[in-house]
Amino acid sequence: MMLIKNGNLHLPDQQVLTGDVLIQNGKILQIGTGLSAPGAEILDAQGKDVFPGFILPVTSVGLTDYANLRQGDSNETSSPCHPGLHVRYALDGREVALQRYWLGGITSFGAAPADGALLAGQMGVYHVDGATAGQMCVCDTVAVKGNFLSDVKATFKAKDAAPMTRMGMASLLRKQLREAKEWMQQENREDNEDFAALEKVLTKEIPLLMNVHTVADIADVIAIAKEFDLRLILNGVYEGHLVKELIVESGASVILGDQFDAGARIWYGTDVDSLLSMQQQTNVCIGCSSGGVGKENLLWNACRLVQEGYQPADVLDLMTVKTAKVLGVDHLIGSIREGLFADLVIYQGNPLESWSACVDTTVVAGKIVYRKEGGAVC
Repeated sequence: MMLIKNGNLHLPDQQVLTGDVLIQNGKILQIGTGLSAPGAEILDAQGKDVFPGFILPVTSVGLTDYANLRQGDSNETSSPCHPGLHVRYALDGREVALQRYWLGGITSFGAAPADGALLAGQMGVYHVDGATAGQMCVCDTVAVKGNFLSDVKATFKAKDAAPMTRMGMASLLRKQLREAKEWMQQENREDNEDFAALEKVLTKEIPLLMNVHTVADIADVIAIAKEFDLRLILNGVYEGHLVKELIVESGASVILGDQFDAGARIWYGTDVDSLLSMQQQTNVCIGCSSGGVGKENLLWNACRLVQEGYQPADVLDLMTVKTAKVLGVDHLIGSIREGLFADLVIYQGNPLESWSACVDTTVVAGKIVYRKEGGAVC
């Protein structure tokens, strides 16, 4: 049992309460003031900010196989479509630990296959602490992850195999979904891991998460999702401002790509204000389309939005509760709320308001995974 005392708690609906958090069995048991728990480990957070742990929505970190970099585990490209594959069988907690995400306030992440295949496999949400996927698991399966990108065309052009064009990608994606639908209707169907994974998508048990960058990417994927009546998450959406109404009409959730001054945002002339205005009608969060390598990337993206005039409390929501909603795990993580995982980061200062702010303590599922030596001085 653990008791965090006297911290400035950043609660749901942007409330800030100076109070206490009681943690038991990895979950938040109680929130209030003047709490006591005989025998509990006490963390004094007086004068410090206590945030829900930040969530990195999509990354292939942990699937690299650093012992054999020539043949990593993140990118299965033997075929363009293999939705039956699951990221749990590639995730290595030791590789995640090398990123030291807890130093950037990140306590959980969406682990997903990389960008080489059209339908790359199933993704889950995991804590940043633990040795195995089972130990790290927040939610085992949250989406089938795909890529409607030039990466796919380049991968299979090098093999002289389809799909080598956007036409080929659209045709193959529709073919896979159509065949899975036909398989579902068979009375005595044979086992098929790929179709079984797509059945979850076709019945709306889980969404299809697609990497998209351009107007054409976005429009094609939305059209196919509408044809098959799918739940959809769009990741990257650098030209999404040009088809904002189409995205809103589709009901798709949105993960914004990198906000840095170099890279895709500048190349595509992304209108972030337009994309964020969709929050009134659909779920929007921020991520790192570069793959989320490095503990600072998510926070840098968030700070960029603050520099452009967005309120720190609004940006905090974009990297916590709204990310959890996009991934369908807000009943497990993303807020300081009773019953949720005790994923908390205690800061000296607010990192969205001051560059001098730094992490004091990071708690993942009720376990202290980082505590700054000496405490007070950053």
